[in-house]
Amino acid sequence: MMYGKLPKARKIMLIALDIGNNHVTIGGFDGDDIRFVAAIATDPKRTGEEYACLMQNVLALHHADKTPITGAAICSVVPGMADILHKAIAFLTDGPILEVGAGVKTGLNIKIAEPRTLGTDRVVTAVHASHTYPMPCVIVDLGTATTCTALDASGALVGSAITAGVQLSLSALNEHTAQLPTVGLREIPGDVLGKSTAEALCIGAVYGTAAMIDGLVKRYGEALGACPTVVLTGGMAETIRPYLTTETIHEPTLALRGLADIWHRNHGRNAK
Repeated sequence: MMYGKLPKARKIMLIALDIGNNHVTIGGFDGDDIRFVAAIATDPKRTGEEYACLMQNVLALHHADKTPITGAAICSVVPGMADILHKAIAFLTDGPILEVGAGVKTGLNIKIAEPRTLGTDRVVTAVHASHTYPMPCVIVDLGTATTCTALDASGALVGSAITAGVQLSLSALNEHTAQLPTVGLREIPGDVLGKSTAEALCIGAVYGTAAMIDGLVKRYGEALGACPTVVLTGGMAETIRPYLTTETIHEPTLALRGLADIWHRNHGRNAK
């Protein structure tokens, strides 16, 4: 996906930081428009100063280093990383920095037994999906873990499922078996009749994940009482999507957009 350069005439930019297990995804917003998306490695050993330098370089790379930052929104699934990135972004802006968590207004109705255990990454994707797509909806995030988040007809978050992600599953097989090799997913077999061990691993990872998603979506439809809109996001979404039989919407910036929505609700145009 291509993003244009930030217009020099505009003087407002919101930075959204989605901290995952492997990467910190950075989105630069001009109003509701994403002007750039970038990624840097997640490394808890780096200091806030080091991350500030990295982000300054990212801004310069995308011709956004001369544009004042009006604020930032952060979500994280890695303990301690939100504090490090909060310190880093504070070097770059005097505006409000929001960390998604308890006490932050999201507008999302969460109907599960233990709302505080829900990952903030899933909260932010659900926030944007809940007012963007037809309900009910199932969000499938294909990252280090593969997660499914179900929203009912009213947009309330009512349930979820979590399993190991595609790459994590392959890594686990390689690590915990004596003979299974390490394989990549650049050349995926055209059918499920694997002719070698390497092909069999690819088929299990890709076709197996697609079949699991298709089956879960069918069950979610039964539980929700209607066929749900299915939104794919996460780093493996483009790899898995062609092998699904389910009709889907691919939105790679779903988490970033949800972060921007929450920031505006708390500090921006929608704050009350």
